[in-house]
Amino acid sequence: MTESQPANALFTPLVAFAGTLAGVFALFAVNVELSPLLSGGSWAVCPAPECALSAGVWLIFGGFAALCASVFISVLVALRHRNASRAGAARRGGWVVLGCLVGYVLESVVLWILV
Repeated sequence: MTESQPANALFTPLVAFAGTLAGVFALFAVNVELSPLLSGGSWAVCPAPECALSAGVWLIFGGFAALCASVFISVLVALRHRNASRAGAARRGGWVVLGCLVGYVLESVVLWILV
């Protein structure tokens, strides 16, 4: 049996979803730990508790959006490269993870700048 089979394309969405889920949880935990340092101060637009709460809600929404985007994009990539090897499918899933997590980091930076 050869390694290039259409079933190998399922690794792309699997790697993309699992990697994005782990990355979003890790980055959200970092945001939670840094929120006392990032919110408030003399230059703040609004009081610390309200802004930290609104940033947290937007970060949760952004994490969900990153997960949905990773599944959607990885399925499109998997359909395009159906006969890829397992290593190629996993590599493409890793690129999807990287793109989604970069988007999530950019969202968190923009949110904390606005807070």
